Amino acid sequence: MTTPAQLSEQVLDEATDWLVILNSGKVSHEEYQQFEHWKKQKPENALAIAQVTKLMSGISELPSNLKSESFTDSKNKFNKTLKNNITLGLSSLLIISCVLHQLPWAKWQADYYTHVGEIKSFNLKDGSKLTLSSNSYINIHLSKNTRTVELIQGEIYIETAKDQQKRPFIVKTQYGNMQALGTQFTVRYENNKTKLNVYQHAVAINAHNQKMPQVIQQGYRAVFDNDFISKPIPLKNNRPYWTQNLLVVENWPLKKVLHELYRYKNGQYFIDPNIKNLTVSGVFSLSNTHQSLESLAYTNQLELNFYSPYVLYVKKK
Repeated sequence: MTTPAQLSEQVLDEATDWLVILNSGKVSHEEYQQFEHWKKQKPENALAIAQVTKLMSGISELPSNLKSESFTDSKNKFNKTLKNNITLGLSSLLIISCVLHQLPWAKWQADYYTHVGEIKSFNLKDGSKLTLSSNSYINIHLSKNTRTVELIQGEIYIETAKDQQKRPFIVKTQYGNMQALGTQFTVRYENNKTKLNVYQHAVAINAHNQKMPQVIQQGYRAVFDNDFISKPIPLKNNRPYWTQNLLVVENWPLKKVLHELYRYKNGQYFIDPNIKNLTVSGVFSLSNTHQSLESLAYTNQLELNFYSPYVLYVKKK
């Protein structure tokens, strides 16, 4: 029987290649089937996958936006370390962790941030309350003339306070700025767009390449980028449930529910194409995503196949 120390460089290389594919975020059902076939071809293949998975499990936190290129860059280090010493020391884990956690400087230097799965609230000096969603980064700029929150990544809920100096409250984003008109609202980056939900009063959107601002009233949302601001869209809820660690869904496609849950969980998922649009309703915990996944599976007759703590394949039972 082959032991971990006897694994060849080739099989470790193949195992790492598969892990790159599985963590690419673009895994097809056919690729998953090919991976399963490769893993069952030889006992050494399954053992190699187990060792690479063991290595990954030793790292306390993986970035939610783990890129296959980052993993590829550290591939030689993975193989060498696995070959020479399967039981990794703390120094080896720290080296690999640093390679995987290559974040832009803007994030490292952010004034406030949250880890994946974390929701955090704090108050500004003017009395305004900010709540950061999972994996979010912001900067705060308070001057004599303005109060500015710069959203670098993620999502934020804002409850503005009346300012004695009557300074405008601005949220700065990559695609334009928003001015709060005495309000409660959320701002989120997703799919190369900014999403605004207004829960009280109104917010004015100033997209970079639009001459005129557009005011979004209470009970509506809008999506915008540099060149386009959508028409106001009615909100289906009167508050952001995620600030209470809840995901409330009504007739959502399964792929959207999983997308939202995985904003609060490290790793990647992929779905049998036949059930991506399966309609789902329910209330799910964002503080215990594993429990939410189990509840989702039980209610909708789904099978959860965890390749590792970081890779999930979902199919119908």
